[in-house]
Amino acid sequence: MEKLDMSMEEENKEKVHVTTDITITDYEQKIFDTLMEVRNLNKLNTIIRVNGGWVRDKMLQKDCKDIDFALDDISGAEFAAMLSAYLYPGQEHKFGVIKMNSEKSKHLETSTMKVHDMFIDLVNLRSEEYADDSRVPTIRIGTPLEDALRRDLTFNSMFYNINEKKIEDFTGKGIDDLKFGIVRTPLDPLQTFIDDPLRVLRTIRFTTRFGFTMVDEIIDAINSPKIKEYLASKVSYERIGKETDLMFEGENPADSIKYFYDFQIFSHILKFPESCTELKDEEFVNEQTYVSLKVSQVLGILIKDIKKDPNFLSAEWPKDGEFKEMQKYLFYSAILVPFKDYVYTFKKGSKSKTEKVHGYVMYESLKQPNKGKIFSTACLESLDSMITLVNSPFDVLKVGCVVKDLGEYIKPVLLLSLATEYYRDYLADKSQDIDRTSLGEVIAKYTGFYESMKEHKIENAHLIQPLMNGKAIMELYKIKGGPLIKKLTDEVFKWQVEHPDGTLEELKAYMLANRDIFAQG
Repeated sequence: MEKLDMSMEEENKEKVHVTTDITITDYEQKIFDTLMEVRNLNKLNTIIRVNGGWVRDKMLQKDCKDIDFALDDISGAEFAAMLSAYLYPGQEHKFGVIKMNSEKSKHLETSTMKVHDMFIDLVNLRSEEYADDSRVPTIRIGTPLEDALRRDLTFNSMFYNINEKKIEDFTGKGIDDLKFGIVRTPLDPLQTFIDDPLRVLRTIRFTTRFGFTMVDEIIDAINSPKIKEYLASKVSYERIGKETDLMFEGENPADSIKYFYDFQIFSHILKFPESCTELKDEEFVNEQTYVSLKVSQVLGILIKDIKKDPNFLSAEWPKDGEFKEMQKYLFYSAILVPFKDYVYTFKKGSKSKTEKVHGYVMYESLKQPNKGKIFSTACLESLDSMITLVNSPFDVLKVGCVVKDLGEYIKPVLLLSLATEYYRDYLADKSQDIDRTSLGEVIAKYTGFYESMKEHKIENAHLIQPLMNGKAIMELYKIKGGPLIKKLTDEVFKWQVEHPDGTLEELKAYMLANRDIFAQG
């Protein structure tokens, strides 16, 4: 892995434009003023600080929707009660409390409430200590420095003091690291990751989100066998899934997957079923993830092409949240490409059942909802047949039936198939890198395929409304219902695929002309 040349800090100063003279919106100032009014009315000496991502994003001149407040001498719940009484006089307290595991830490519980239509969090400054067998810390009231030092990265450890209206960088490194594009932990990274191994994934996420560079000490720490072991044993799969969701919905998912591959942590974050013994070999799994890496890198280029050209492949793509979700599930599917044919056996009642491993990983390991599992299953199960279809003479009926079966997943399947075909043809022997010229040729082939679908009006074949339903077919053939009706409705669909502008009368004539053939049970 490439390491940071610290002598380049000065040269990197202009990598990110950072300002400590941040712009507070009128809406944010209204919230700050309200908190200060409550402080003053109750004659408190409290210093109210905004912490975390809001400060970082403001320094980068980016919007941030979340505002978390740290209080130096009062609990979040106590202040929230005062705030609630001020905003909603005479009413019951309108705030929630995020419970702590330990009774001893109840005074440090986070309170959350709505202030001027925005939910905010309120909590004490804190210090944390971790046991060897858990990522859940013992928490006590801390100083601003202790609170800053407990955080994952220096540029996430800064505060905005709303009393004095100024940025506070207690580690002494947050501002410069943000400016230079350097990823560094406030304390020793090995101990930071031992305390909470989830920070490994957070570090990767912020590195790729901003295009920053990790310091050597972080790289060495993540490569430690102990950290990888702790990542597998101390972090829940729910938390891993949430972090990877954020990576795969972001701007550079393929870069995150490159770090997974370089650090060889795929085998520590993907849980395979016990009965699939082939995938219990950590070295074998890490070797297979070369496919995950390369397919993801090609996919990353395609996704960026779509963002530049909304008509990429001559197709229309979903927008905003729907696009982000499609992107996320596509990258999950991409990392599972090398494992798509593996199966596992499990007991259901007294019977043994066999299913594909990729569905298990999506649901049990990556903790994706059922629609994510369905999405990846559609992509992975159709991958080989789609590549064959694209590389065969265009068959309207065959393609129309595939579109009908895949439905809304047809375009994601095409993208993953394109990326996989390019990997197999150009990258599998590890001697070549991605070349835009050769990739452009494969893109042109898939564009031509989709244009043929549009030409024959079958790109939305799954939305075709049948000119005749089962009841109409029974009346035409003067027959009763039964299994034959499904076969006959399929024939109606096939005719409509081949005759997109055909009329009901033409369809009836066709069905009657072929009655002896179709009506054979």
